[in-house]
Amino acid sequence: MVLLIRLAGQDSMDSRTSTSSSEARTSTSSWPVSRGSHRCLTVLHGQDMHVVALALSEEFLYAGSNKGDIRVRDHSNMEEAPRFGRGKAAVKCLVVYDDEVISAHHDHKIRVWRRSKNDPKQHKLATTLPSVKDYMMNFLPPKNYVQVRRHHKALWINHYDSITSLVVGNGVLYSSSWDRSVKVWRLKDWKCLESLNEHIDAVNALAIDRQNNLLYSGSTDTTIKVFQKQGIESSGKQCQHILLATLQAKSPVNTLALSPDGKVLYSGHSDQTVTVWKIKEVNGIKQYNAVGALPGHRMSVLCLCTLSNLVISGSSDKTIRVWRRNDDGLHSCVSVMTGHTGPVKSLCAVPALGSGVMVYSGSMDGDVRVWWVPENEQDCPSSDETSSPNSPLVVDWRPSNACIKDLARSPLRF
Repeated sequence: MVLLIRLAGQDSMDSRTSTSSSEARTSTSSWPVSRGSHRCLTVLHGQDMHVVALALSEEFLYAGSNKGDIRVRDHSNMEEAPRFGRGKAAVKCLVVYDDEVISAHHDHKIRVWRRSKNDPKQHKLATTLPSVKDYMMNFLPPKNYVQVRRHHKALWINHYDSITSLVVGNGVLYSSSWDRSVKVWRLKDWKCLESLNEHIDAVNALAIDRQNNLLYSGSTDTTIKVFQKQGIESSGKQCQHILLATLQAKSPVNTLALSPDGKVLYSGHSDQTVTVWKIKEVNGIKQYNAVGALPGHRMSVLCLCTLSNLVISGSSDKTIRVWRRNDDGLHSCVSVMTGHTGPVKSLCAVPALGSGVMVYSGSMDGDVRVWWVPENEQDCPSSDETSSPNSPLVVDWRPSNACIKDLARSPLRF
């Protein structure tokens, strides 16, 4: 029996999953999808690298690694395109904006890569943030320096610790960092407009509600801050954000995701759960209520993404869980996807042709896995019911003989 918990003040939500899966390393566009359980379509091996960031454009899948490379695949057939960024510091996060790929690195820099108009597979470095112009305009006045630690100051436009998240919306780029700040960059000229310093510990995650000009930031200090963007340089005034609300969680916040309709916020935590925050507007004021938690992971939740009525979570326990939210506010876990041998650090998802959802997962094991989740996946009893709490879900990943022959002819390497 599948237990569904309504979003109405419960402390937790039970999880249920399917335990049937198979893997074939073939092109995702030619996979003979059938109704039923999720499937792993392709495994892209990274060998000695860690895949810590993923991003999708209309044509390409981008994967950033701890080696500094940004690797590129045509996500219609998984053919590899020329990589870029080699020789730079380790990639921490990626985001795609129009014909540009924006990457944040371990050296505290943000780099903007522009696709070539003649050859879309080629990417060249366009600028590094803060830009030289922005730096030159700020480095002389003493007022532009802030105390970052004892006997050490830095320009307020600089991050001075690892950058953890990037999001783009309504004319600006937001970047968060372990330095406890969120920087606001104007897209048209890459100028740093503002530094938001409301958290008292590392800021790990960002999410954006473009329709309502809202920014959510999650931190190790166990809080989620909600900011309202006022505008972008109207009448000579710079972009300004005001703090609307502070949401108190029970555990450090590692990742955030907003439902497409903007009515539910999800936060992944170090206590192995995903907290569900219901958003409603009363007399023009938004109210946020923690109405439940999605359990099931056995270690910290590291990444989240949403698509339609699905919520997808990745964890240090090496698994990926897919949750469905029904129209009446019920959540149920419909898939647990296993196969990674390291923590799952990054997720992204797009609608599949025909029906279902394509999910891309990046892991510290160096692999990128491509999954197909059917639109009508049914809730099934979780393996948690038949195994001890400490035993992992085991799925048979052995491909068919035909798939082994295909792999021998053209192995996929990432």
